[in-house]
Amino acid sequence: MRNALSPTFIIGSIQIHQISGASCLNMGNTWASGFQSHSKQNQGFGNVYGEKSAIYGNRTLQNDPDGLDLAVLPEHVRPSWLSSWLSGR
Repeated sequence: MRNALSPTFIIGSIQIHQISGASCLNMGNTWASGFQSHSKQNQGFGNVYGEKSAIYGNRTLQNDPDGLDLAVLPEHVRPSWLSSWLSGR
């Protein structure tokens, strides 16, 4: 008899097209906790989906003048120089 918590999987075929950001694929006996996700995305082109996709002759220019994109540290963990810089903005 198999154990109900056995991490054995029998899969004929599986296709995963995208896992992004704070996403994940968990199989088996998993216990995901305490995760945090912080992000900033600059996107001017968009997304390309599907199999065998191709983009030809693409040129891009991105202007991102931010000195600091993401300050996610709690106040008590931030270095003093960072707190000073953030308060001056």
